[in-house]
Amino acid sequence: MRRHIRHAIAITAVATALTGGLLAFPGTQAEAAGTGPAPSRYSDDFNGDGYHDLAIGAPDASVNVTGTDGATAAVGKAGYITVSYGGKSGAQKTGLKAVTQNSPGVPGDAAQGRGFGQVLTSGDFNADGYADLAVGTRDEQVILLWGSATGLKGGTAMADPQNLSGYGVVLKAGDFTGDGKTDLVVGYSTSLRLFRGPFTADGAPVSTKKLDLGRKYPVFLPGDAQNRIAVGRINKGSIDDLVVLFGSVHPVRPGDVRERGRVLLGSPSGPRFSPVTIRGGNSVAIADFDKDGYGDIAVGDAETQIDTEAAAGLVRVNFGSADGVDENRSMRTFNEDTPGIPGGVDKGDRFGSAVAAADLNLDGYPELVVGAPGERKSTCEHCYISGGGFYVLKGTSKGVTGSGATWYAHNAPGLPRPAGTYRIPSQLKVTDLNNDKQPEITIPVQASGPEVWSVGTKSGKVAGTSTTRVVKPPVASHVGTGSEFGVLVR
Repeated sequence: MRRHIRHAIAITAVATALTGGLLAFPGTQAEAAGTGPAPSRYSDDFNGDGYHDLAIGAPDASVNVTGTDGATAAVGKAGYITVSYGGKSGAQKTGLKAVTQNSPGVPGDAAQGRGFGQVLTSGDFNADGYADLAVGTRDEQVILLWGSATGLKGGTAMADPQNLSGYGVVLKAGDFTGDGKTDLVVGYSTSLRLFRGPFTADGAPVSTKKLDLGRKYPVFLPGDAQNRIAVGRINKGSIDDLVVLFGSVHPVRPGDVRERGRVLLGSPSGPRFSPVTIRGGNSVAIADFDKDGYGDIAVGDAETQIDTEAAAGLVRVNFGSADGVDENRSMRTFNEDTPGIPGGVDKGDRFGSAVAAADLNLDGYPELVVGAPGERKSTCEHCYISGGGFYVLKGTSKGVTGSGATWYAHNAPGLPRPAGTYRIPSQLKVTDLNNDKQPEITIPVQASGPEVWSVGTKSGKVAGTSTTRVVKPPVASHVGTGSEFGVLVR
């Protein structure tokens, strides 16, 4: 049985400068003026200064805890989160603060294996105009950290009304009912539930509702399920929809047959089941690639075998329509043998391990960014230590195309060059952190130590611009680094 989660009322005191406090980036507009700016329209602007912010989790990091005898000991894998606040120069590189469950105003306590920061999502959950951060742990807690004019400040534990296994394995924010308020979809091991916003100071939603997924026992696995669910607008309108990919039919052999995914269309009563299914996979993104007003669904399946090449990987794109998936338009499939895509299919390339979308060349059509952590061409054909990279596939009036696709190896010009060996792993995010309308591609990287790259683009290409930033873990005496620094809001 899961341990009982105690509640805490969100504090309203100003952010503290004590070690572990929740601090905004020094020198923000809010601090300079002494009062908060007008709240932002962005769902990840925690301090309301009009810039996107980058929340990062480090769930396996140790936390130093002082006992009743005054002795300090490191608690393994307790976890922390931090925020790289956006600004005119891009992602904040220095001055990041580690926020643990021992930080002022954060409910709970740092405990062995708790994994605070394993799952992250953001939105204005209490409807005060500032983005908030929902944080999941490995021992089934969900914590809401409140945004303010000085950034994240205080929080509360969100109760589980069902007391079921796997609470918080998935966290997805969006307006799924069309009332203008941010809701939260929370995953359990075998179900999803809608927590309808706005939330009160003690974390209580307006109501909760189990979602119909079209099958009795879906599987959502820790550390995996968050990548399999995407929020976007598929059938037009102002209500968010959900795409849900289930776990493998054979959880022990995830490369085997995958179950078909589902599309849940938003409605005044919440996401509703739609009958058309899609091919499954391990990552998903929603974007209107052909600019017809309907969101299209890109599904990456990195474990797919192509001919004799195991885990070569591919991406399938389904077109959206008023009814969800457009049954009258054929699904498109892309792999490393698709005309226009550099390289070629090889065992273990894992093309499609991560997918993300944004308009990188400012032509109005979103590009599809595809991770391939096992791809070693053309600079490291037989290197099994360093490697990986990502592709950029163009969006057009006919949808995603392989024509003109670009490959960026782990050591491509324009990307940071850390010392030692390193590999670009399977997580991607695209965000414009400096408001120059040229989104940055965010990539967690394992080099000599973990770091997060915020890579600048120009005219649709990685350009090594002045906005490229390498975000390293906070330098703090109360936390260790861990190896999982780089969990992103998805």
